[in-house]
Amino acid sequence: MLLLVTSISKADDYVWGEEFIEGDVISATTFNQIFNTLQKLNRTPVDADLVGTWSCSALHTDFGSSDTTGWTTNNFVYTLTGAQLTMTASTDSTSLVQPYSYSTSAPNPFYRHNTGNPSASGSYILYEGILLLRMTVGISTSTTEWKVDIISNDRFTLEKMSTAANYSTYVICDSAVAVPAAPTATAVTPSGTLMTVSWTDQSTDETGFKIYRRLSTENEAKEIATAVTNSPYDDSGLTNGQTAYYSVSAYNDNGESAKSKIVSATLDTIKPTITSVFPTNGSTTANKIQPINMYSASMIFSENVIITEGFLECKNLTMNADCNFVISSPAGLTSPGWASTNASSVGIYTDPGLGDIRITVKYNFIKDVSNNNLTEDYIWSFTTQ
Repeated sequence: MLLLVTSISKADDYVWGEEFIEGDVISATTFNQIFNTLQKLNRTPVDADLVGTWSCSALHTDFGSSDTTGWTTNNFVYTLTGAQLTMTASTDSTSLVQPYSYSTSAPNPFYRHNTGNPSASGSYILYEGILLLRMTVGISTSTTEWKVDIISNDRFTLEKMSTAANYSTYVICDSAVAVPAAPTATAVTPSGTLMTVSWTDQSTDETGFKIYRRLSTENEAKEIATAVTNSPYDDSGLTNGQTAYYSVSAYNDNGESAKSKIVSATLDTIKPTITSVFPTNGSTTANKIQPINMYSASMIFSENVIITEGFLECKNLTMNADCNFVISSPAGLTSPGWASTNASSVGIYTDPGLGDIRITVKYNFIKDVSNNNLTEDYIWSFTTQ
């Protein structure tokens, strides 16, 4: 007779260490759950044990000077909860034949980082109970080894085998509803009146993405867009000078992934200008530079700008001919195809010959770091003697 007379309705309700007493009877379902769990615990883990979506907690005992964003500090111990881990099978039957892949939310449960604690992604191989994890975080790639323990059908643990201080000591993962993998590589770029938010999709089963934003004047992030299908997303709801913090999640009918790493930027809609030039407009100059036998000219911008080749035209109106000129600063500019970032001024050596000189700075070849171009061409003239 398999009649339940205890309060145990399934194996998960049983408290380990609690003793059965004479007369207790458990159901066949409960017994099979316990038996299957014990059987699983006493064999070598296989790929099927790890494939799926997991909610992971991590323990770290040495953060040193690294960024602790997303981690909770308790004396010398750092903990992370609710990190999403998605482990995906390849087209082969085992990861040893062809590595399987994985991705995490940010911060990731495996690895601390000096800046921002980004998400991680890569490939893995499971071999005789050892997880060989190939990880890319930011621009660095490394391989680590973890001892795998199967605790139950819905839980496994990873114990770091190396002595590297920048990896978590212990990771515990519990089965989660099959929501999409969290997006990675989130970035935001001011572009004129827009904030352009981009990310890398790590799933194939999402319905769409949700965009979250917190302004510097707000305490909590708010969802500003749902059912976004592709990266990037343009946010037009800001005014000049506002700083905004963004994160992205993926969702499907099962629910929503963990949010991506938070990124921020400040909207800049003010166009750069040329604040002064030398020689001044309409002046006469004899500032010939020896021994190179050329004249010097320069311009100063209202802010740092990005300058691309073709931004300058120089004309000797008296001789009806183009000037020969060389960009003297910023240093290191070479032709063709050069671009200078964060230049606050530009120096020119020019051989215009004697006469009336006109220099034209073309607006669409100069922009600031927020992609704002000069409003229009800047033209100034001077006379050489």
